[in-house]
Amino acid sequence: MTSTTATTLEQLQHQLESLHAQLAQQQQRLAELEAINRDLEDAARVKDDLLATIGHELRTPLNAMLSLVHILEEQLESALTERQRESFRVIESSGQHLLELINDILDLSKLQAGKIRLKIETVEVEPLCAETLTIIRQLAEQKGLRITVQRDERVNAIQADRLRIKQILVNLLSNAVKFTPEGGAIGIEIIGLPEREQARFIVWDTGVGIAEQDLPLLFKPFVQIENELSQQNTGSGLGLALSQRLARQHGGDILVESKPGVGSRFILELPWRPSEGSTMAATVAEETSIQAPAVQRRRLILLAEDNEANIYALSEYLSMYGVPVIVARTGPEALELAMKERPGLILMDINLPRLDGLEVIRRLRAIEQFIDLPIVVITALSGDNERVRQAGASHLLNKPIDLAELDRLLDHYFAQP
Repeated sequence: MTSTTATTLEQLQHQLESLHAQLAQQQQRLAELEAINRDLEDAARVKDDLLATIGHELRTPLNAMLSLVHILEEQLESALTERQRESFRVIESSGQHLLELINDILDLSKLQAGKIRLKIETVEVEPLCAETLTIIRQLAEQKGLRITVQRDERVNAIQADRLRIKQILVNLLSNAVKFTPEGGAIGIEIIGLPEREQARFIVWDTGVGIAEQDLPLLFKPFVQIENELSQQNTGSGLGLALSQRLARQHGGDILVESKPGVGSRFILELPWRPSEGSTMAATVAEETSIQAPAVQRRRLILLAEDNEANIYALSEYLSMYGVPVIVARTGPEALELAMKERPGLILMDINLPRLDGLEVIRRLRAIEQFIDLPIVVITALSGDNERVRQAGASHLLNKPIDLAELDRLLDHYFAQP
């Protein structure tokens, strides 16, 4: 072997050893990165669990507070001075504002973590718009605002997550009401663009408008634009950021056109094809009508709830209308009382000690005499719709409970045949 060949082999050996060392370093670095990723995933799970727990713990006392405010206001109506009525209104509006903030933070966190899964279905446009306008109509009428709806007749239905699109439209319409002075106008215009396979929901107003330099700030979380009405309207600055991200998750977007002193147009763009059907699939948490009971039900309610403040508030409210209530504070107690007392309706909290509310529902539905019993789930957790439906619940009410919705359910289920 020549000296040149020996030198070449020695160089190759050094290079091979160097490559082995580099490979070992890369493998070690990869193992370190995998460990960091696992730690980040664990931290994300802990954060999500913490946010869900905080949301539940905040909503639960809010439910009791807002329910008792409503009860006291009704009980003391004739004795209240105008200043006292205003105090009740401030307490209620502040509680609702806090609830909206909690919901927006939780939803935004889920979106950022990729944990919001859309339930795409056929959504009929006309009833969707009617429902959203119903929610904001009272506030609009208080300010003397005119409300206009214009719909392209071709846009009968879209494929979307009905609950999330409704959430977007309510947010846009609420902003339109907030930032339009008394005597102005707001509206929805629906336009179909077949050539772009797109439907546009345009929420417009004749409000204060937005300066051009402020438009890029609109969809940033926790940022609020200053204008002549902003001091009168509290908000978290999360609604538009959340709405835009939900629109983009649908494959669409939200655009804005605005001019100070003239008004604004928020354009929700969504995928759409003219051939889309018009049959809407309802879910347990979204249904607007309930099958009428075949027989008159016993006027007794079983309240399955472990929070004493909520027990007091709901019991007090129901007793105002002469509805007898029995209370179960644990899952096994709820099963026992249901089978013993045979109530006409159950209000079931999910987070019960010893046996969660959904498992209680499953066990009751397995018994023939409880197959058709109305069971209304009450929960402070968002995103429970699918679990509630699968467990066999008749309806879902989110905390804080909308007492008007509860009244509607009671009137329906306890109605004469």
